[in-house]
Amino acid sequence: MPNHFTREPEVPVHAPGRIVMTARCSSAQERYWRLDRLDPGTPALNIVVKWRIRGHLEAALAQDAFQAILDRHESLRTSIREEEGRPVQAIAEHIPFKLPEIDLSGLAEADRTIETDRIAQSEARTGFVLGEAPLLRATLLRQSRAEAVILVIAHHIVSDGWSMGIIAKDFVSAYQALGRGRKPPLRDLPLQYSDFAEGSQDGLSDGEFAREEAYWRRQLADLPVVVVPPDRPRPVLRNTNGASLARLLPRALTAGLTELARGEGTTFFSGAYAVLLELLHQRTGGSDIVLGTQIAARDDAELEPIIGPFVNTLVLRTTVTDDLSFIELCRAARDTFENALDHHLWPFDKVAPMLPGNGDAGRPPLSINFIVQRAFIGELANDSFQLSGIPSPLPGALYDLNFILVEREEGWRLTCEYHRDLYDEATASGLVAQYESIAEAVLADPAAPLSHALPVVRLPSPPAPPAAGLGSMPPNGASAQRRTWLQKTGTQPTLFALNHTAHNLRLYRPLSQGLGPDQPFLALQLLEPTIDGAAPASIEQLAAAYCDAIIATKADDGYRLAGFCRSGVIAYEVARQLVAKGYKVDLLVLIDCWAPGYFLRQPYVARLLFRMRRAGRFARRLWRGGPRSFVTRMSFWLQSTAAMRQAKRLLFWRAAEDTADEADFWRATDELEALVQRYAVPYYDGRVLLFRSEAIPEGWPPDQTLGWKRHLAAGTPGHAIRGEGHEGAFSDAGSQSMAQRIIEAVQATPR
Repeated sequence: MPNHFTREPEVPVHAPGRIVMTARCSSAQERYWRLDRLDPGTPALNIVVKWRIRGHLEAALAQDAFQAILDRHESLRTSIREEEGRPVQAIAEHIPFKLPEIDLSGLAEADRTIETDRIAQSEARTGFVLGEAPLLRATLLRQSRAEAVILVIAHHIVSDGWSMGIIAKDFVSAYQALGRGRKPPLRDLPLQYSDFAEGSQDGLSDGEFAREEAYWRRQLADLPVVVVPPDRPRPVLRNTNGASLARLLPRALTAGLTELARGEGTTFFSGAYAVLLELLHQRTGGSDIVLGTQIAARDDAELEPIIGPFVNTLVLRTTVTDDLSFIELCRAARDTFENALDHHLWPFDKVAPMLPGNGDAGRPPLSINFIVQRAFIGELANDSFQLSGIPSPLPGALYDLNFILVEREEGWRLTCEYHRDLYDEATASGLVAQYESIAEAVLADPAAPLSHALPVVRLPSPPAPPAAGLGSMPPNGASAQRRTWLQKTGTQPTLFALNHTAHNLRLYRPLSQGLGPDQPFLALQLLEPTIDGAAPASIEQLAAAYCDAIIATKADDGYRLAGFCRSGVIAYEVARQLVAKGYKVDLLVLIDCWAPGYFLRQPYVARLLFRMRRAGRFARRLWRGGPRSFVTRMSFWLQSTAAMRQAKRLLFWRAAEDTADEADFWRATDELEALVQRYAVPYYDGRVLLFRSEAIPEGWPPDQTLGWKRHLAAGTPGHAIRGEGHEGAFSDAGSQSMAQRIIEAVQATPR
């Protein structure tokens, strides 16, 4: 088999885009490639910088300077192709570079700023195609004769923050030479990024980093999921919808933090990290705090001038308790960081599978990240202009929360990048303000226990559970609740039964009786739930409202959940969200509940056969029940569509209050059905019992779990239970059968 990873000499033919060699990707590149495959062209993998140019800048010379940079660095002439299921670097001999120029000098100064920000934001959120080099682009925004802004964007698979500093320095140097009519003084590099990638992959395959791997396996054992409680439920599929805000910290504050850290034999990073640990301790209520940080990972001097993704992510895990002093917390932060640094050669690509968030399409492997860095670009100058870095737009959110401390001329600036689907701007603003207040408090008395030194800001406690009947409004805005305690005492975890569109929550009474006096049993329905004043737009949002109502009962020993029909889909998502929040759910019961979209995915012939069998069962019940049964069942069937329900209201008189009540029921049913059909069912590995009534004919469906099998743990059973019609599952015989199965399941589960 030919070797694809060597630098074989070839006849020099200067052709744009001609691939002169290929090389294996580094572990970092493989990770970025996988992330891009999950969301092709995601802008969250863009690195964005803005340069302010003061002085005379010629666009043609600037373009030539960028061309010289591409000619020097192989990584900027690299595209990524797939070979045998793995990414490979394809390096071109020459890639022409174009620098678009947009002249904004004719606009008023305020309008120039607005338009510059708009263009920068648009460009930042425009992705790359990994198979098309260069994975770098730049735009010149002309502000006036003596000022310009250059927006530079690179994909993380070929660059990192350090690399963007190299690009700036090479740009200033190359422009200087070109302006004097000389060849740019960018000497050939003895090593290129492909050499590093090949060497690092050889080291991994040879087992050189066994010590690092063993450390991380020990360090990350039983790792908790650490999340600052969001303002909205987490989407099933994660996107990169991010925003950011910044706060300039007082110089006296950061100087004091630096001095304290130095006195403990550590760095400003450890002191700043310790402040964030206390902030997260307060915001999450947890003591085992886990987050990520990045290091340059350029251990050898010969790697320093190379452009490429050398940066590695370290996982920092530190225990925080209120009896620690801030000095002790700084020491713990120092030890955590130094131990991680000692084992930094094991790439994050290998660490990520050990993290609890790995593989969940709705969350990043690490929810929270922290970066402390000095600006990669200070002020660079040549004969023609001065170049300085200015704040750049956020292309997308890789983390739920990313705290970045950057030192600029005016001081240390704390930026909070936040995922907009989870957090409001007010929450992010509160976090950066709280960071500053904690820093001020601990510096005032760093030797005092944190519980004494700090004005602790905990999350508000859930409201006390209301009495049976209408409840209080849950925190997310859900309105009144129908709560019916069918059994209020017992030693078992409370079983919450949801019936979102049913008026009679006592439907569950036979099941509660079958479970006996030791099983607390609460039937729950939210009335007109709202999220920020609007109706829930997804099952996830609706389930979050139910989560709030359930958690408000303070059932500290865990939860059991049950859902009937479409409400079972809500119960499924509630179980998932409770587990994600760190609560214990030891049983989920789905009663006559189809997995969303399962029936419609069946072949037409199978669906037709199902309907024919149901019609046959209906005819037999009609024959046994007589004309009165026929009218009753036909009336219910007519309600299945809005048009038929309107006809029914005209043909069958009802009292006004009954008509309104019935209309509300069917409106809620239709709204819930629409949410159910849009729900992308995630995997859930908890214990589940599935029941289906005999209203579903024997021999159908093909999946006895009604479509849930592929979303649940292997071996999850589906049980048929006796009872006529959809609600027949709650007949005495059906309820006894379900109760027996539930008792057997919970007795088999250690508490």
